[in-house]
Amino acid sequence: MREKRVKSYAEAEYFLAELPKHTVKSPFDKTKGFYEFLQGEVSEAQLGRIIHVAGTNGKGSVCAFLRQIFLESGYHVGMFISPHLITTRERFVIDGDMVSEEQFVGAFNWLADRIDAYRAVENDYAPAYFERLFFMGMYLFAKAGVDITVLETGLGGRLDTTNVIKSPALCVITEIGLDHMEYLGGTVEQIAEEKAGIIKPGVPVVFLERKKEAFDVFVRKASECGSKCYIVSENEYKINEITKKFIDFSVFTRYDDYNRFTVRTPALYQVENAAIAIKACEALADAGGFERLGAASIKAGIENMRWAGRMEEILPNVYIDGAHNEDGMEAFVRSLQNAADLESCMIIFSVVRDKQYDRMIEMLCGLDMAEEFVVTHIPGERGAELCGLAEQFRRCTGKEVHAFEQIEDAVMYCIDKRDDTACSVYIVGSLYLAGAVRRLLDNRMKKQIFGGFL
Repeated sequence: MREKRVKSYAEAEYFLAELPKHTVKSPFDKTKGFYEFLQGEVSEAQLGRIIHVAGTNGKGSVCAFLRQIFLESGYHVGMFISPHLITTRERFVIDGDMVSEEQFVGAFNWLADRIDAYRAVENDYAPAYFERLFFMGMYLFAKAGVDITVLETGLGGRLDTTNVIKSPALCVITEIGLDHMEYLGGTVEQIAEEKAGIIKPGVPVVFLERKKEAFDVFVRKASECGSKCYIVSENEYKINEITKKFIDFSVFTRYDDYNRFTVRTPALYQVENAAIAIKACEALADAGGFERLGAASIKAGIENMRWAGRMEEILPNVYIDGAHNEDGMEAFVRSLQNAADLESCMIIFSVVRDKQYDRMIEMLCGLDMAEEFVVTHIPGERGAELCGLAEQFRRCTGKEVHAFEQIEDAVMYCIDKRDDTACSVYIVGSLYLAGAVRRLLDNRMKKQIFGGFL
């Protein structure tokens, strides 16, 4: 069977969106075999210095911090991330901009040619969705001639498609939590074992000290690989001030004792992610070959980083956050509780059906400043049942709970209420929900429906 070629971005995106219905992830050995096949045309060396990032929560944000720091330092940077919120092109970022539709189509058709050629060796090779995107990213970054590739894993680590790379400059592992347990294991230790699979012999690794079960796994794996450990401890950073718009914090670094930084977000978890990125820069400086990195560019990169869907203010006093598991929700709740200037808010919540959302709802109901809760339904089969979400909220709180099948109606209700009460609105529970809201605001309805509030 010959691979499909496309003429338009819409055609390519539709083909990729349909893939999960028809393919499954290839065994890792087959993915690795295709990667080796590509080396004659698009090699790992053409990706520049590779920073490989895994974890349960925060890995996308750490990638974004590192990308911005590298840009501030004058490097030519490619970044591969997942998931996307609106368009698949968001997964391929070159120097801060997602690739064009023309570049995407070119990469899609290049990959189709290479898959057809490889089938002379492996006639049943049929890469799944994420595999295709990774190989398209390789082509795009190699063609752009990047100095550095910031590479985020997908679901896991050890058997993740991105783990076919052989020689990263640095490995980074962010917070480990209980998510995707059907694939990665039912305990923090088991999940950490999978994530630790990205650690390569002799390659330095950055990770957190916070959860002992995960920490012990990373230390042991690093020792087995002869990899130098750069550990981020909670006592290495402190919060100075938290508002609805920014957090001022200090980090103990080699550049200054308690050098002060600012993140332009109220998300408390971004302080930890920023500290990981700063530690990663120290590790790269030690390794050599990153002479442009310095205190000024690191500080500017931390302050200038913007990350869609992570406590992002999309309208005045309206925020979306992609917290989608218990650890993420705990961090979200702590951020609201610590914002000194937040007096009252409304919460819009929805989640995909395979998440354990009872505990997430309990945490939200514990927010004293939450005046009422609004639940809605994420479109498609993956969305959790609306009635079940509303019932769980009503069991946990005596406050008002409203249910809207359409996300648009839920947002409009809160926008109207916000205008009357001046309270903030937080939309949380899933990156799918965050993406749906951003799509709503990016189309013509932003002016027609929300124009009066901008």
